[in-house]
Amino acid sequence: MKTRKHTNILWKTIFSIVIILSTNAILMACHNKNMEDEGPQKNVLISLQPFDNFTQKEAESLQKDLEKNLSPLIGDIGVQIEVLPNKPLSDDLKNDTKSRYRADKIINSLEKNANKKNIIIGLTHHDVSITYKGHQDWGVLGLSRHSKKACVVSTFRLRNHKDLWKLTTHEFIHTYFKYAHCPEDNNTCIMKDAKGHADFSNKSTLCKTCKENIIKAQ
Repeated sequence: MKTRKHTNILWKTIFSIVIILSTNAILMACHNKNMEDEGPQKNVLISLQPFDNFTQKEAESLQKDLEKNLSPLIGDIGVQIEVLPNKPLSDDLKNDTKSRYRADKIINSLEKNANKKNIIIGLTHHDVSITYKGHQDWGVLGLSRHSKKACVVSTFRLRNHKDLWKLTTHEFIHTYFKYAHCPEDNNTCIMKDAKGHADFSNKSTLCKTCKENIIKAQ
């Protein structure tokens, strides 16, 4: 009887430990999920993914421009930038007429390897399009999706390729901070809605409102 009693106590103790460990695991998983839902994480890796004839050299030049200009704009979140090996764009990512690449399809192809701490930015010289305002294939400079952790930029419509870092910064801020366009519609603000105009020459910084909003989001 004494042995049976000790055995029962032992099993009850083990059961209690299992319950406690399981509860802690569930709470930790919920905590991590909430942390992910809270927004931007510190120490983000930006992976630049050049496609087709967008060369490694061009991607490395963009990397240098971003390393010089990005952090002063968005604050101290700990940004590291890398250049991935060049990849071909599949014809499956084109529109129905095979005349342009679909920006949303490119993002979906990148999304599987992206997360809150690793934003992937596709780089292309090809024309890219989206469905917009009743147009099936509306040509765009780039695209980001707030629900995704990847974005794409295209030089095809960019007037001056020296402004590529500005366009890339624009799409990164959309993606990483889930931030919309400049609420002030400031002509010098990088986050101003292009509204079909591919000129970033006058955009060199963030306006005061966008700067404050992005800092608050960190």
